[in-house]
Amino acid sequence: MNPQNRQYYNQYPPTGGPPDQPGQPQPGYEQPSPGASYYSPAGSPAPGQPPYQQQPYSSYNAPQGPPQTSQYQYQSQQYPSGLPQAPRQYTLPQPYPSQLPQQGQYAQPPPPYVQWGPSSPQGPHNTYSQAPAPYPPPPQQYGGPLGAPQWSQPQQPEPGYGYGVPPTPASPGYDLAQRAFLAPVDTSADVETLRKAMKGMGCDEAVLIRVLTSSKYENPWAMAQLVGDYNKRFIRDLAKDIESETRGGVETALLALIRGPLEQDVRVLIKALDRAGTDEDALMDVLLCRSNADIRAINAEYRRIKGNELLVDIKADVDDTLFRLYSMVLSATRAEDAAPVISSDIDHKVTELQRATEGTIGANAISVAQIFTNSNTAQLNAISKAYERKYHRSLEEVIEKEFRGDMEDALLYMLENAIDRARFDAKRLEKPLYKTPRKDRLLINRVVSLYWNRPRQDAAKSAYQIHSSARTSLRAAFRGTLSGDYEDLMIALIHERK
Repeated sequence: MNPQNRQYYNQYPPTGGPPDQPGQPQPGYEQPSPGASYYSPAGSPAPGQPPYQQQPYSSYNAPQGPPQTSQYQYQSQQYPSGLPQAPRQYTLPQPYPSQLPQQGQYAQPPPPYVQWGPSSPQGPHNTYSQAPAPYPPPPQQYGGPLGAPQWSQPQQPEPGYGYGVPPTPASPGYDLAQRAFLAPVDTSADVETLRKAMKGMGCDEAVLIRVLTSSKYENPWAMAQLVGDYNKRFIRDLAKDIESETRGGVETALLALIRGPLEQDVRVLIKALDRAGTDEDALMDVLLCRSNADIRAINAEYRRIKGNELLVDIKADVDDTLFRLYSMVLSATRAEDAAPVISSDIDHKVTELQRATEGTIGANAISVAQIFTNSNTAQLNAISKAYERKYHRSLEEVIEKEFRGDMEDALLYMLENAIDRARFDAKRLEKPLYKTPRKDRLLINRVVSLYWNRPRQDAAKSAYQIHSSARTSLRAAFRGTLSGDYEDLMIALIHERK
């Protein structure tokens, strides 16, 4: 035994093992049988028994010696045949096979780039063309042994889609990809007719109305083709020709029509924000109760036309609370239309609404706005019914009691749209029509927006006849309040004829 091993055994005597000095056996030690590959502290294994294997080192069976600070656990070691040697210093465990560097990879940083000259005796010119691949990370395991199946974290649904449902498609005219599904229309005769109606002295507005409200151009992309073909055929701008040849409500309505729904929404926003005092009605009409796809399209188109961010312009025109509401809207995180109505989720939101309104002194407008802007139409309708069933008061009454001004109008706008959209649209058409003075621009914006959605427009016309104060049709209401070509154009825009 060499001096180093002798010093270790003298300092930490084993409970059993070979004697330090020949002829001085220690208690409990038995000489192993000749040729045995493994030995136990008590002696050779019994016949037919497997040879003894030393247990792996761990915190409870480590050799009695100086305390170790390493946190690693060591693999089992097997002594060779014959007498065991003194234990060596602990070393770090070898990496698992899956952690060993692969061919072309380096466990340590690569040597510096080497460049041999042409006459170098080491060989021809040689360089490293690129840095080697990084050292591969160890496999992620969750309690299983080496080679166990690897498990990954569950994939989270994309934000805004709600419960993993597919997103709501963009409205007609808001996604350029929709154009691929429309067969080109023949516009050659119509562009000639439009130009002839505006040439010379005066303008034949009846011809413009007849062509531009034709069923051939009810699709926004067909209208865009007509405008493009006119501009290309005559090297002119149809919008500028209409501005120079028409006046009043006819001009406003025709321009809104040929722009298409997306550009018209952006033009309405620009006008609503570029004046003394924000037009809150126009702002709500364009931005509230819209799908995420439409909001993203409006944001992008506003940036293209105006050159500014829409939210920045809104911040400069509204108070902080209303700005927070519109920032939630423009984030496009509303639940998609296909997201289900889950009763437990509805009950939780009803409780939160009560705490944020009647349950506190001073309503928490931000909490209410967050619930309203993140819920789709079906969910908000269910919230309204559940609130009245639980607290015996309608949610509309609570909003009217707890809020004032623009915030109240915005919350009621979203709530009434969710409860009965057809009745809500009818109310939106009646209000500017009979207001004194009549708000023609607001009426035109609302009529043209419904023009591109025929089913919704039909539902609004039916609701108008039932819920309007005069109990009359929308067509009759236009005939009784409007006149001339403006009357004819508005009737044509609701798909009615004189």
